[in-house]
Amino acid sequence: MAFKVGMIPYTNMEPYRLMGPPQGGEFVACLPRESVGALRDGKIVAAAVPVGGLPQLAKIAQSLGPFGIAAGRASLSVLFFSRLALRELVRPAKLALTAESASSVRLLYLLLRRRLKVEQIPWLVEDHRRADGCLLIGDKALSWRKRFNNHGMVEGFDRMVDLAVLWRREFGLPFVFARWVVRRDAPATVRKALEIWLHEFRRKENELLAQAAAVCSRRIQMAEEEMLIYFRTLRRCLTDSDLEGQRLFLEKMAALSNEPFFQPYPGDGPS
Repeated sequence: MAFKVGMIPYTNMEPYRLMGPPQGGEFVACLPRESVGALRDGKIVAAAVPVGGLPQLAKIAQSLGPFGIAAGRASLSVLFFSRLALRELVRPAKLALTAESASSVRLLYLLLRRRLKVEQIPWLVEDHRRADGCLLIGDKALSWRKRFNNHGMVEGFDRMVDLAVLWRREFGLPFVFARWVVRRDAPATVRKALEIWLHEFRRKENELLAQAAAVCSRRIQMAEEEMLIYFRTLRRCLTDSDLEGQRLFLEKMAALSNEPFFQPYPGDGPS
């Protein structure tokens, strides 16, 4: 029976899909936030998991070498859209947040918390039409970014900021969004197949990025050159600087672990 590898169903993972699964494995579609639980429950044996979820997996999984997804400066697909400047996003302002990410939501909270007290953090609502700011990742972020660049506004939001850019500006380091991990109880043969697969991907990366740009540009109606820029913006074999950025993020988040994070708008509760 094939072992299962979680695969994020976003455009930025297309180069891996084109590579095909490791020998003896098969891909299973898994949103970033879902991959942590799927690994914990043994539904998959490996995945590129959100860095924000790594502490939950410390006893269950371990990193597969220096492989992951990092943004040296911009991510182009982890974007915060707003009607207000960040310094103006104070309660009773409201935010709508993607339900698909474990790292990006934490990153936004950390960046806001650097500026605000806990009791000033904006309220959380589900409908972005009621929000003063909206966090998106993946393909939807790419779509909104394209519309914003074409019209200077999208869904009523006239400001757009890349969270990786904000992190770099704040701390001077790259941001790591995900790391490839494998369950600690995986057979040695499975671990070896995954390691060979990732090293082979690294060898073929430039070729795979070009192929993926051609495929995805047609699918999501983005110029092939622009798509290739997007793929090349992300780093998949992490540097020492990337790993230092990951360490700092996890350290900062651990310091905030007792805080309630984003709280639902009280006006949405039962009367």
